[in-house]
Amino acid sequence: MNSSGILWISADPGCGKSVLSKSLVDEDLRCANSRATCYFFFKDDNDMQKTPAAAFSALLHQLFSQKQSLIKYALSDHAKEGPNLPQSFHKLWNILTEAANDSKAGEIVCVLDALDECEESGRYDIITTLNAFHKTVNSSGRTQSKLKFLVTSRPYLDIERRFMGIIRDFPTVQLQGEKKLDVISHEIDIVIKQSMSDLTAELNLNESEKSVLEGELLSMTHRTYLWAMLIFKMIRDELDPTEDRLKEIIKNLPQTVDQAYEAILSKIQDKRKAKKLLHIIVAATRPLTLTEMNIALAIEDHHQSYEDLRLSNHARFDSTVRNLCGLFVNVIDQKVYLIHQTAKEFLVARNTASTDGWKHSLNLVESALLIARTCITYL
Repeated sequence: MNSSGILWISADPGCGKSVLSKSLVDEDLRCANSRATCYFFFKDDNDMQKTPAAAFSALLHQLFSQKQSLIKYALSDHAKEGPNLPQSFHKLWNILTEAANDSKAGEIVCVLDALDECEESGRYDIITTLNAFHKTVNSSGRTQSKLKFLVTSRPYLDIERRFMGIIRDFPTVQLQGEKKLDVISHEIDIVIKQSMSDLTAELNLNESEKSVLEGELLSMTHRTYLWAMLIFKMIRDELDPTEDRLKEIIKNLPQTVDQAYEAILSKIQDKRKAKKLLHIIVAATRPLTLTEMNIALAIEDHHQSYEDLRLSNHARFDSTVRNLCGLFVNVIDQKVYLIHQTAKEFLVARNTASTDGWKHSLNLVESALLIARTCITYL
């Protein structure tokens, strides 16, 4: 990182920003005696993951867990603010910078992933604060800051403009994935070849089948990491990948992420129930647990009591959710998520919901009304 300690990485959806962040946290920048690594992944569909205060509360929690001697820098503000402290971004920021100046702090790396999914005013607060931090470090004459930030986001103009002060001083600070498509394409080639080797072993493909399938995947344009992941998940989802079926798969390979999403959702058997589940996911202010989703899916307007609900078997509900929407949803730590942020953008209509296919088939107002009726009926 540059001397200001800030690196901004921007790239289009599906290019692997979050995968990169996770890899850095888990591997290249993992915690060591001389370094504390803290991270936060913003999610705009989760109220607990889209504010700057939530992000910096998490960063400080991780920092103090790794460097317990630094917790002293939070004691004064905690005594004054009590339970309100985790809601004060600027106080949390001050605690972080004071702790970072401790001679025993060592290097502190903070990874903020998907800044574009932070609430709008909040992300502007973060960028303004990082700009001020950059100016302070730059004017202090220090050759390098011990406190470092790696920020990823989509290449939105409003974010770029607010980072302009840092970009102007350090032209190399921004790694623009959206302008490095040839490099990304080459890297995706590597991913495809490795994934094909794994797939060949898993499905016992012969060399001819492997060669044809790999050739088709490598020849496609406008590929992203997300697209590659979806394609291989779809192929792995085939229960009986016969030679004829593989030829059909190759012939009908989705060219884009949207086409892959449409192909995944087209396999849904119970469309009414699946659509209800998707309405609930996109309208909920936080990810629902499996238990909550089981109840929400079971509730109908005519129900009068809890005993009226026909709940799915709790032990099997994880599989029920996965089977209902296929690869389009994930269950992580007993909570239900869409497979990717772009999945929500694919589903939700900006104006009138489409009746032709799954793309833009959900109206957010209808989703909100459905979840509101569900909550009222439950109460």
